[in-house]
Amino acid sequence: MLIQFTFRNFKCFKEEAKLSLIASNYDKSIREEDNVFTDNKFGLRLLKSAIIYGANASGKTKLIEGLGFMRHFILNSSKESQIEEPIDVNPFILSSETNKKPSNFEIIFIHKNTMYRYGFEVDSKIVHSEWLYQKINTKEVQLFYRDYQDFEIHKTKFKVSDLISNDRIRPNALLLSVAASWNDKLAKKIFDWFRRCNTISGLKEEGYEGYSMARIQKNKEYKIEAIKFLKSADLGIEDLLIKTLDFDNLPKEFPEALKEIIRKKSKEEKDVEFLSDVITYHKKFDSNNLFEEYVELSMEKDESSGTKKYFALSGPILETLKNGEILIVDELANKLHPNLTCKLTEIFNSKEKNPKNAQLIFNTHDTNLLSSRLFRRDQIWFTEKNRYGASSLYSLSDFNGVRKEEEFEKNYIKGKYGAIPYLGDFEKLFNF
Repeated sequence: MLIQFTFRNFKCFKEEAKLSLIASNYDKSIREEDNVFTDNKFGLRLLKSAIIYGANASGKTKLIEGLGFMRHFILNSSKESQIEEPIDVNPFILSSETNKKPSNFEIIFIHKNTMYRYGFEVDSKIVHSEWLYQKINTKEVQLFYRDYQDFEIHKTKFKVSDLISNDRIRPNALLLSVAASWNDKLAKKIFDWFRRCNTISGLKEEGYEGYSMARIQKNKEYKIEAIKFLKSADLGIEDLLIKTLDFDNLPKEFPEALKEIIRKKSKEEKDVEFLSDVITYHKKFDSNNLFEEYVELSMEKDESSGTKKYFALSGPILETLKNGEILIVDELANKLHPNLTCKLTEIFNSKEKNPKNAQLIFNTHDTNLLSSRLFRRDQIWFTEKNRYGASSLYSLSDFNGVRKEEEFEKNYIKGKYGAIPYLGDFEKLFNF
């Protein structure tokens, strides 16, 4: 369960930005049963989803990139391939006050009945500081604090002294990452949570289309789930078949270098499969509109861009709901019909369809979703950039005087909440 993400001095965010999924008491009477779930151990009411609006270049994507960077650095900084590599972090460069200072990230989450608060400060060369706290009952306990290469470690709860005394922690690697790579139980437990916190792009679905294909290929139940998911979107798809490459009859257009890699891989691993396409089955009708047979279409060549994206999303969405995980999507609504995006949001907000309290965070320009019928005020967030190029993040619940049943979409477009572009005179631009 994600509680809060905070970051500072990263890309277009100069000052601290805080995304909180703690439900406000002010909205307690609005969609409480569906959109909110309660962690009884810590007494927290948490939101199942959050949506982020803002003008182009206001910071919507950079917010998600901040979450993505933190996750990627945690999961990869301990790898040997990173020894000589700079840390791929970008501070706010439009101010001399921050362009040479480290970027700061902190996240609070609950995993297996324990609350964790973990964070770090890094620049492109080194880790400046790093910290980890845990709360099992009522008291928060510091497990470690790092100041450059000086470490203060809890002797009984986080037993990594050998890693430090043997100089295993590089200046450009996180202690948490190194500890997990050396099979420390606590670090691996936290690692597990970050692996389940998935960040994907809604603009580049090819990055996770393969995951959805592999998920269907390895499990018949997953295929049934995916078909139901596609049928619910009224795409006309009745069945699916995952097509694999025939190693002995590879297409002529395949580059020779790629053919050689595939042949070599297939010899090394006898059971390996290379998934090449998804065959979709559609109904064909006769002249009397009676069903005649099924027609095979190629997902790659024949289906629309919206269908391709929806299929690509099937794996991440169904897996997130199945395991009660977290899905963070940049531009979820891109290529999808507004009604379809609305339904996906309703699934995550639903008590019946999301019994394991999976969480969805996404940004969009689709104002059709901006409704009190779908979201509470504390679930709606905005990014806005000031005249100095610095972005800020705020929630609709931060505004005074916003009624619970207010027309959010209408007032947002009118500029009541900010976070919209202020356009110049386009007539003068084209006055040739």
